[in-house]
Amino acid sequence: MPLLSGVPLPWSLPLTLVIYGVVVAAAAWIYRDARARGNRYAIAWGVATLVFTIVPVLAYMYLHRDAGPTR
Repeated sequence: MPLLSGVPLPWSLPLTLVIYGVVVAAAAWIYRDARARGNRYAIAWGVATLVFTIVPVLAYMYLHRDAGPTR
């Protein structure tokens, strides 16, 4: 079990799984949204989100801020 100043962290595994779950959910959302908008790089957006986490999310949201919601 990981230690932080000699204190075991029993919550580290669940916390790690939650963080990975959020990243995978964000990648799936970006992929589906880009595909719905007809973006030919939808898979690249999704993979980039899995690899680089927050940077592609912020870039995607910035680049599509004026497009509005998909239908």
